[in-house]
Amino acid sequence: MRFFKIIHFLSLDVVLGALSLHLMFFHALLHKWPRWEYAGLLAISVFMIYGMDRQIDNRLASASDDLHRFHAHYQKPILGLMFVLGVMNAILLARVELNLLVLGLSLLTILFGYWFAWVKGLFEKYWGTKELFTSLIYSLGILLPSCLFADFPFLLGISLFLLVLLNLWIFTWISIGGKRYYVSLLIYVSLVLLLLLGISGFNLFVVGIMLMIWGIHVGIYYFRAQMHMRLWAEWAFASPLIYILCNL
Repeated sequence: MRFFKIIHFLSLDVVLGALSLHLMFFHALLHKWPRWEYAGLLAISVFMIYGMDRQIDNRLASASDDLHRFHAHYQKPILGLMFVLGVMNAILLARVELNLLVLGLSLLTILFGYWFAWVKGLFEKYWGTKELFTSLIYSLGILLPSCLFADFPFLLGISLFLLVLLNLWIFTWISIGGKRYYVSLLIYVSLVLLLLLGISGFNLFVVGIMLMIWGIHVGIYYFRAQMHMRLWAEWAFASPLIYILCNL
């Protein structure tokens, strides 16, 4: 269990989930696997973004849980690793198509704006707005390569965004309370969109995987609404590994 905790503290479960989703969507839409550079850029970027989020958290308030105490205690080695990975990301960016590079840098600009708004306390006025922007950035990062090279179904993008938002809102509600009816409404809206995605003729294997992720979160919300379940909620996003293994 300690091994899985360390993976969670370093957000490696989030990285695995993002990579799995990226590979599944790209393959389902284009019937081939993406270039390794795309996967490398995504994995490093997700790791760095979540690592930076923890550092910002610790600067805005004292570490109040094991996750943030871990990042406070190992701040220097984590920042050193992030610097090395940042250099690697710059090298990988030079190897991808120009249009993907431009979109990636545009997303980076949005990310800096998100961090600025967070530090300035602009998300504190309305419950759930920080998680809303986090979900948007996460979803765009996963879907960028697929959007560039495929006729991308809008319903798929919205469904992914709502699944990520469901994850974040559930644990925000567990952590600080607040707008529970937002979470309840989101559960039904996300289910309707996933069913519409399946009815529209999109790959039913992929829709089934997304429904599995939805079901795990709904189960946590109704039956085990506790912070320690976040580890399992993050691992739920690695469910696309089933699709990947079945299509190797």
